[in-house]
Amino acid sequence: MKKIGLLLVLILPFSRLYAQSIDDRLCWRYFEITEKLRADEPLDKAEWNDFLTNDAIQVYLKDQGVDSAYIESYRQAMEIVYMPKNENVLNERLKDQNRYWWTYIINEYKLHEDEMKHYLLGLQNDQESYFDTCYRYSYTMLPEAYHKKAPEYKVTMIPIHNDAHVRSGWMIFTLMAAYFSDFNKLGVLGGHEFHHVLRPRLVFEVDKEDQVIISLLQRILNEGSADLIDKRYEGENATKLLEFQRGYPESFIAEGAGILKNIDSLLSSADLDKSKLTINKLIDTWNTSGHIPGYYMADIIEKQGYKAELINHIEDPFYFVYLYNKAAEKEDDAYVLSAETMNLVRLLEDKYRKQAKIVALQ
Repeated sequence: MKKIGLLLVLILPFSRLYAQSIDDRLCWRYFEITEKLRADEPLDKAEWNDFLTNDAIQVYLKDQGVDSAYIESYRQAMEIVYMPKNENVLNERLKDQNRYWWTYIINEYKLHEDEMKHYLLGLQNDQESYFDTCYRYSYTMLPEAYHKKAPEYKVTMIPIHNDAHVRSGWMIFTLMAAYFSDFNKLGVLGGHEFHHVLRPRLVFEVDKEDQVIISLLQRILNEGSADLIDKRYEGENATKLLEFQRGYPESFIAEGAGILKNIDSLLSSADLDKSKLTINKLIDTWNTSGHIPGYYMADIIEKQGYKAELINHIEDPFYFVYLYNKAAEKEDDAYVLSAETMNLVRLLEDKYRKQAKIVALQ
């Protein structure tokens, strides 16, 4: 009996060490700051800068490309939003959300602070179940062999902005994005982000002249396939989301054909100069991560009944383009890529296929 007891003592800490969890400590520190602001205490620059030294926030802000002027502007907006003495200024700013965008975002944090606290406490009470739900959504766009977990990834919730981000073993959710997404459809945001982690990838060394085109192909597959997990729940009718958080599938589909046409025009040009191509020229819109053309293509693939085939080749950016064009030829009003662009993709595949390896999370 003593041996069994000792064994349990040894096993439990070991299992907890490898259990996935959400680090939300920064959110509770944020609430301490907002409590003082609500009492009309200014947000000290030193305190704010110290708050932002958190590693997760630094990773996120670096990815966003912000500077010190932006950070100071955000601090001032915090004071406008939370300090009662600034109520008149706040009300004026909220009349023009586009001009005072971060004031609007911070105000939404203020309006939903109690619900966000309740949400965080709920997650802490049953994190295992929450992660299982996220993984199940990821698996809907992965072959069974890749139905794995990534417990080594750190998951952190940060109380600024509205986004989610994966980088170098770290998954960062903004509290606003996670709260509203989970309120709308529990687990789909995490499902999208874990798909980026778990999806196998076709990896090969790319010559400099081909890097932009290969990056384009990888981006549209990466985001387009993951978007089939969560974007279906973010339509105009998703009233549990904030207004600016919904309508993505409709807008991606409306804009996608035009972006794909632009890509096709550049890649099929008789005088194509690869050295002058950039991602911004190819994806000529506000979002260059690959979401818009990627979702447009993946949606048509799914509509034409090729989703299972896409999943079986989820690592392959070349196959994604071939499968899309096969589906587009059957879809009324879908943009069909030209023979010239398809030949270019085939030439690139022929060039790199032999050296390519499938790399996935072990």
